[in-house]
Amino acid sequence: MWVVAGISLIVVLFFYIGPKTVGDYDALVDRVDDALAGVDITPLAPMPVIDTSLTDSIAIAENIAAVQQAEEEHLAAATAAAEAPQKTVKELTTGWEALLYFRTDIALMWAYILILITLIAAIAFPLVAVISNPKALIRLLIVLAGFAVLVVVSYLLASDTAMEIIGYDGTGNTDPGTLKMVDTVLFVTYMLFGLALGSILYAITSKAFK
Repeated sequence: MWVVAGISLIVVLFFYIGPKTVGDYDALVDRVDDALAGVDITPLAPMPVIDTSLTDSIAIAENIAAVQQAEEEHLAAATAAAEAPQKTVKELTTGWEALLYFRTDIALMWAYILILITLIAAIAFPLVAVISNPKALIRLLIVLAGFAVLVVVSYLLASDTAMEIIGYDGTGNTDPGTLKMVDTVLFVTYMLFGLALGSILYAITSKAFK
C-alpha cells in the first residue's frame, strides 16, 4: 500500500510540476509536434490553373506550361517529404524532455495499473477470505458493491467533452465514448488514491491514540 501510494504521489507531482522544470513546456511540445508532423508542402501561393479565357495560342501554351511546372514541383516536394527520414521524439529531446512530452501517457498508464491492482486486490483477497471463512462472502459482496458504486459515480462525473490539445489538430481526441472512458478511469484513480491515502492516515492516527 505504501509503495502504491508513493508511486501515485510521484506520478501526480511529475504530471503537474514536471513541466515547470523546463523553460517553456508549450514551446517544447510545439517544437516536437512540428518536427513529427513533417514538412508542410502546402504551396505558399495558389497553384496556377488552366485559364480557359485565353485566346492567344502563345498565352495558352505558357499557361499550360506554368500549370504543368507547378504540378511537377509540388509532386517533387511531396515525394521528397515522404522519403525524408522521420525523426523520433528521442532524437528531438533529452531523456527528461521526452518523459515530459509523454507525461499524459505515463499518467494514464499508471492509472490503468492502479485499476488492475485494485481489481486483483478486490477479487483475490476476499476470495482467499471466503475460502478460509465462508461467512466472509458477505464482506466480498460489500467490497464488490462498493467498487461498482465507485465506478458508477466516476462515470456520472466523467465528461465526454472534446479536449483542446495545443498543437494537435487531429480527431483522435474527439470520440465521446473514448473521452468518457478515459475520464472515468481518471476519476476512479483519484478516488482510489484518496481512499488509500485516507486509510494510511487513519491507521497512523489510530495507533497514535491507542
